[in-house]
Amino acid sequence: MDAAPNLTAVEGDKLANIRGALLNFYLLLRSQRLYESDHPQRIAALRLAYDSLHSVVERHKLELQAMRDGLAFSALGDGLIPDATGEMLALSSALRQAGIRRITFLPKVSQEEVDILAELIKVSLMTLGPTSTAQIAAQPSGEADAKTADNEAVGARDAWWIKSFAERDVEGILANTQVDRKVDTLLTSLIATLVAYGGHSPRIGSENAVRLPGFDDLIATLKLLARITLPLEPARDLSPEAGARAIHEAMEATSHDTVRLLLSAISQYSPEEGELPQLYVKRLAESLVFEYLLAEFSAGSLTPVLVRPTFDRLGEVLVTAGKFPDAAADAGGSRTPAPSMTQSSLAATWAAESYRERLVTRFWLELPPREKSLVLRGPDLWSVPVLALRQTLGNLADAGADAPRREARHIVLNYARRLEHQDSRARQAVAAGLNELWPIIESLWPNQLPEDLSKGALAALRIEREPQTASALVTFIESSSHLAVVRGDYEGFEAIVLTLGQPFRDFDHGNVSALAKRLFAQDRLFLLVDAGLSHRALDPVLPRLLERDPDKLLDRLTILLAEELGGSLLPAMARLIRTIGVPILTILETRLYEARPQRVTAAIKLLATADPDRLLRGLTRALPSWEWNMQDLAISELSRPTNAPHAQTAAFVFANVLINAHPLVVPMMIDQIGLSGESSAIPQLMEIAAGEHTTLRDQFVRIKAIEALGRLRATESMQLLHLLAERRSGIAYAEPSGLRTAAQDALAAIEDRATSASARATFDAPSAHGVVYAVPRRYTRVPLDAPLRAQVSAKAAGATLARVKTISLGGAYLESSKALSVGEPVQLEVRSGLGKKIHCTAIVRNSTPGGNGVEFVHMNDEDRNKLRKLVLRKMSG
Repeated sequence: MDAAPNLTAVEGDKLANIRGALLNFYLLLRSQRLYESDHPQRIAALRLAYDSLHSVVERHKLELQAMRDGLAFSALGDGLIPDATGEMLALSSALRQAGIRRITFLPKVSQEEVDILAELIKVSLMTLGPTSTAQIAAQPSGEADAKTADNEAVGARDAWWIKSFAERDVEGILANTQVDRKVDTLLTSLIATLVAYGGHSPRIGSENAVRLPGFDDLIATLKLLARITLPLEPARDLSPEAGARAIHEAMEATSHDTVRLLLSAISQYSPEEGELPQLYVKRLAESLVFEYLLAEFSAGSLTPVLVRPTFDRLGEVLVTAGKFPDAAADAGGSRTPAPSMTQSSLAATWAAESYRERLVTRFWLELPPREKSLVLRGPDLWSVPVLALRQTLGNLADAGADAPRREARHIVLNYARRLEHQDSRARQAVAAGLNELWPIIESLWPNQLPEDLSKGALAALRIEREPQTASALVTFIESSSHLAVVRGDYEGFEAIVLTLGQPFRDFDHGNVSALAKRLFAQDRLFLLVDAGLSHRALDPVLPRLLERDPDKLLDRLTILLAEELGGSLLPAMARLIRTIGVPILTILETRLYEARPQRVTAAIKLLATADPDRLLRGLTRALPSWEWNMQDLAISELSRPTNAPHAQTAAFVFANVLINAHPLVVPMMIDQIGLSGESSAIPQLMEIAAGEHTTLRDQFVRIKAIEALGRLRATESMQLLHLLAERRSGIAYAEPSGLRTAAQDALAAIEDRATSASARATFDAPSAHGVVYAVPRRYTRVPLDAPLRAQVSAKAAGATLARVKTISLGGAYLESSKALSVGEPVQLEVRSGLGKKIHCTAIVRNSTPGGNGVEFVHMNDEDRNKLRKLVLRKMSG
């Protein structure tokens, strides 16, 4: 076709706008294939396509035909829209492949309907498969060739589009519907025939009495409407004369009263200007049904429970009467619809379950306030569709005033009480409805749900035999329990847990026990644990709840302790664990022997804070199997000032496991033995100090043992100490200088001689200004006016430079921009003077933004002697 002869009929600007709108729609179809429905790119394409289409059809409809050579526009006399770049040809091809031969955009088209059309085009290509699509695409174009097309394939697509639009209530777009004067003529013929046939004839048997139409009259009228609608269908392609004849034949088969009722309805609900016949008869059928049912409901003849069945019955009447006649009975030389298209668009619309559901919802929304209020407060509330109930409750909840919100709460509670209904349909509807109403229920009770809701659902679940209803109840109970946890209603949550823990009847559907386990799902458990660790007073219900699954509780605490700020939560964790008591403490003790390091580490920290005696009890068995860092953690945690009441017991246990401890951990254990005054360890310490122990012979460990003997004031070790300090091998001393100095200081402490500076450095460790350190000070720490340079080598952080701000025989504080991990071993090189260096192994004990505190855990005798001289020099200076 050539559009040139008809271009004068359309303004150039308008045609350009139409072409631009169609191009935007084609871009939407392309984005539909490339992106998900909620992708920003697709949403932008949808908005652009709708805006441009709406501006084109704002006053007049847009009718297009998908031709083989492009898109034909009705205003161009079915000429093709100019297409220099091929986009209109591509759009036409896409429409034809989707089974659309003719498409009309009406002024009332909405963005949602454009979105639905794009989605349906995509779905259509997948619904019938590639073969059917090829058949549609290859069919001849034009009105003359349409009669030779594949009727089966065309009819299947036409029926699919009618049904799809009806299910989604699309009224602003028509697919494969002839919209021209011929159809308008048929509608005119319909009204004229009705007037001629029934408008002036006397009512049979009336005797001048006025009789109101009843239910049978309504059914007869709908049957007639469905039958006379058949000639209006474009699929039958009837001429005006054949259409009028078919309408007349349909009216002859019914009574004059029925014709008169239909004519009266048409007079009352007349066609609107430009309204298409298919949309008009749909609106007319709805008006007839609503007028009758609303009147019957107001008069009390129609109960709430019968509303939905009545709609279904009337829908079946329209569906049955709206079937196409057989080919033999189809007069007028018209084309018989394809076998796959067996009913009119009106019948197809009413056949859709979703369409009837919308009508029922609309019925309840349009009900007068008095009748609606009676239903909402009555026992038949369960029969109201959830969508209508949700809209009513939403309006009341959004009102803001107290009275409407109170009314909404009463309605919800009345609705929930229908779970006790004897009718299984009622219970199922209410159980499912409560889940759909859940967002509104949350908003109506912002603080705490009423106990009746969860109690009623639990009671109903205990006796419910229908699996579908029980499943819906389980979902509602789970939502209620989650909300209780979120809002801190732990008593309400516990009540649900206790009820589910009671034995159910033998018809338990299996989801009750699963629900009981799901109540402690990860998200809810996290909320319960977080509440138990908060700074406020511990709710007495929380320990009882968390005791139900102690393993999950400990797993959560283990994860929290591994986080950066986990250590700050230790006191709260200990409070929670002590409150729960034996069940969780026993599990913690067993975790000391596990192979998973993270669990062992958490168990050490938690037991050291909550119940040190249990950690000490397990230390004898567990310590030999631990890596050195776990041993170090356990000893340092037990050595904290907060565990001072357990210091004596700890020292006794340390003495018993000393032989199994890692060399880097032994020095701290010996220090703690000495500080605690555990005299039972003196023989073992003397053995170590003398260098006669089977394994502990390192010089640094021997020095630590000598210092411990001095702290214990062990008089029985004086002879040994004199021997170590004075024994010679020839003219040279038998022991290294560092060890001899330690022995002399220990003797001075035991004999209570005038304390020398060296002894003070070893045995005086006051906490300055009452400061409580993470690990107690065992040596006097000396601040340095001129910081010393040091090099720190750590496995994780590599080598870095630091400055020593304070130092002692036991450790130092390193000022550095690089933070080290607490418990990490480092190699330290301190430059103590010109050409002098002190090498040692240290453990990071604390970390601050400005630096790290370290404890010396090993150094050779020479480096120890250098350190002692440095400390004494700084103390005297």
